Amino acid sequence: MSIRVLSTIMAIVVVGMSYGCQSDEFNVSPEGYQYKYIKKGTGRLPKNGEIVVYNMTYMNEKDSVLFKSEADQPAMVQCDSMQWNTTGPLFKSFKMIGEGDSILIKIPTKVLFEESFKAPIPEDLDSTGFFTFCIGASKIMTEEEAQQEAMAKREKMMQEQMAAGAEQLKVDIESIDKYLGESNITAQSTESGLRYVIETEGTGDFPQPGQNVKVHYTGTLMDGTKFDSSYDRNEPLSFAIGMRQVIPGWDEGIALLKKGGKGTLYIPSTLAYGPNGAGGVIAPNSNLKFEVELVDIE
Repeated sequence: MSIRVLSTIMAIVVVGMSYGCQSDEFNVSPEGYQYKYIKKGTGRLPKNGEIVVYNMTYMNEKDSVLFKSEADQPAMVQCDSMQWNTTGPLFKSFKMIGEGDSILIKIPTKVLFEESFKAPIPEDLDSTGFFTFCIGASKIMTEEEAQQEAMAKREKMMQEQMAAGAEQLKVDIESIDKYLGESNITAQSTESGLRYVIETEGTGDFPQPGQNVKVHYTGTLMDGTKFDSSYDRNEPLSFAIGMRQVIPGWDEGIALLKKGGKGTLYIPSTLAYGPNGAGGVIAPNSNLKFEVELVDIE
């Protein structure tokens, strides 16, 4: 296990601890690592199956900080004393860290990489040195409590994302409508905010969710910059409509066409690639324009 892997697994919350890392007042554990308590909490140790939220900073022998957990990324690590007993001194030390405890641990670099990280020692590290870990256990919970807390956080995040999306949609629609007005384009609207113009009606039925469709298209930014076109490849895009295989604006917009139908979709960023953008050309929160042709419904 590498330092990078450990960082990802632990993803732990920083606490504002002040500790004397240079102090020599350490105890020695049966496993051979040095430790001392910076702060004592309730004294309650985790039981098998319980979830512990850890905080961590660790340094090399030159006191260079190699990892410091982020305050907004707490990690819930399930206590497994059997596994901890077989994964080296760092993980064994977790057993002695109770709720509210903060502890300072010094582990020889060679032992740490061989027994805990299971990886070669990087060339830029002194194999005869040691690593210093400042670890705290901010909370111990049952698995049910941890699940409830995680669900509450996800719900809060979703609410925040929905609120941000609603605000962005207002901005998107205002921008698209301004473009349409300045270009003397009369477009139809859907409840989601999609604007569209049907140039050729097509024939037959509209495609239904789950049906495979073939679509020719040219995609541009609102300033006319082309970022993709199936016509350039002479090969229409095939996908199952309504199955989230394409951006939401496409799932909705292509369903408004019949076979042989052609039109133009003006898609708000919230129905396209949102705050992430795509491909380097499509910047975050970009509204998109697609000239589309429903070639076939299978």
